[in-house]
Amino acid sequence: MKLGIMGHGPIVHSFLEAASRVEPIRLCAIYNRPASADAGAALANQYHIPCTYQDFDAFLADKTVDTVYIALPNSLHYSYALRVLEAGKHAIVEKPFTVTTAQAAHLADTARAKGLFLFEAITVCHLPHVKKLRELLPCIGDLSLVQCNYSQYSKRYDQLMDGQMTNMFDPRFAGGSLMDLNSYNIHFAVFLFGEPASIQYFPRMGPSGVDTAGVAILQYASFTVSCAAAKDSESRCFAMVQGRQGCLYIDGPVNASPALALEIRHGRTERFSLQDRENRLIYELMEMERIVSHQDWEAHERLLSHSLAVARTLENARRSAGIRFLCDGEPLL
Repeated sequence: MKLGIMGHGPIVHSFLEAASRVEPIRLCAIYNRPASADAGAALANQYHIPCTYQDFDAFLADKTVDTVYIALPNSLHYSYALRVLEAGKHAIVEKPFTVTTAQAAHLADTARAKGLFLFEAITVCHLPHVKKLRELLPCIGDLSLVQCNYSQYSKRYDQLMDGQMTNMFDPRFAGGSLMDLNSYNIHFAVFLFGEPASIQYFPRMGPSGVDTAGVAILQYASFTVSCAAAKDSESRCFAMVQGRQGCLYIDGPVNASPALALEIRHGRTERFSLQDRENRLIYELMEMERIVSHQDWEAHERLLSHSLAVARTLENARRSAGIRFLCDGEPLL
């Protein structure tokens, strides 16, 4: 993979650090708007990226780039990913994949028609502890309840309460807790159990018209999943899967899943330490690079189908709570 980068936020730093450690990925170019040119130049210097662009068409025309990583505000994912695909390049789109189900389906159809790879940058599906947890599900018997909490106080919440608008809480950019932290929890649930039969979201709404915290209830045939997340308060982060014979416990947010334990009722406790990569993004990048280099379309389709299921689930969740974004009514490009 020969990567072109779009964006300069904190997640881009983590992505570039991870990409620089995965062979044979090459970092070829970075694009930022003219207002962010200095930030882009600093990243290029730090990670030895040879080309910087402030003109998007010139960036897309760079023949050294075959895959573009898109780390822009949520509402911009669809339009820029579509332009990347139409330029004949593979795309890696930061989570959340898109704002609407229709946008996600259009990107997927475009990628399939053009024979291109399209990925959502989501760690949850690739972490060894999450994969091991799924493997261990039969050990705990019939499931009854799953709980996830990913709460992390954001300094941007202070800015919001002081009357300053940031992308994180701006409905124009499809911000809010559900589309950020809680999307990881929902990825976790859908990866383990598939798409829920129904979902209801109970948000705590902020003054900007998006949620600052909330709980999503995912209903499956015989058990319920509770996904809690907050950006206006702090909590211990965890995931717990409870069954008749015991439980599986992740100590930490599911997008990192740093520790996993299996506890059998009236029996043993087993702890796992399977993740030896300091940067959790390395796992997803290794798999993406493998899929592209081996032309593993079957694995690609599994990941793409998962992202489409999560996009549907997220849209159903926020619609159940009456949360609307400005781009909801926009026609497909």
